[in-house]
Amino acid sequence: MNRAKTALKRIVNRMGFEMVRIPKAGAPGSRPEHEITRPIATYSPWNRDAAFLQAHADIASHTLVDIYRCFELWQLVEQSAKLDRGSLIEIGVWRGGTGALIARRAAACGIPETVYLCDTFAGVVKAGGRDSLYRGGEHADTNRGIVEDLLRNRLGLGNAEILEGVFPDETGRRVEHLAFRFCHIDVDVYQSARDIIGWIWERMVPGGILVYDDYGSYNCGGVTAHVEEQRACRDRLLIHNLNGHAIVVKR
Repeated sequence: MNRAKTALKRIVNRMGFEMVRIPKAGAPGSRPEHEITRPIATYSPWNRDAAFLQAHADIASHTLVDIYRCFELWQLVEQSAKLDRGSLIEIGVWRGGTGALIARRAAACGIPETVYLCDTFAGVVKAGGRDSLYRGGEHADTNRGIVEDLLRNRLGLGNAEILEGVFPDETGRRVEHLAFRFCHIDVDVYQSARDIIGWIWERMVPGGILVYDDYGSYNCGGVTAHVEEQRACRDRLLIHNLNGHAIVVKR
């Protein structure tokens, strides 16, 4: 293993994971629904969006989400500004990178409602038998202070509020009276994702956008399974984006 791979493995191990090699399709141990995807499109609009590039540079050290998914969140928040009402919410904040990105874009688009950032700050919860890698407690290398420092001191954002605890079990009651236009779910495991949409769906406004991170990830089979369960639901449109997002729009 070369020096770069060794360094990457150490970083991954410190986060509570092991590096997983995805077998080639047809190889022993491979999953038939998984192979490395290499889209051939070359259009890269993030490279000409100066506001996004600056925002991404400001939050990149506080997120594990790549630039492609970050740009999609940036764009989808802008699209949600076309709706008449609704707060924004992210569940699974880690160190606050994507939450700050969402709040920054919401403020720039003139969305008056608050962005709620929900996390246990104690790692992944509700891992179970439907999940391919997670066992609980991963991504605990953060705390509320890290997120608050990013939001207030480094970026000067005043439109975001942190809800600390398991969502919706412990903190949902604080926002149960609200309607939502945008929801970003980055919780990594089946049961947590399922509980969230069970709580928030009736509170999403028509046209509201819900984004699942890690859809299709080899390591997040539970999230993929949960999203697939919704394909037949007639009250929503479900879009698989090859960048690792699933996007759900409420009809």
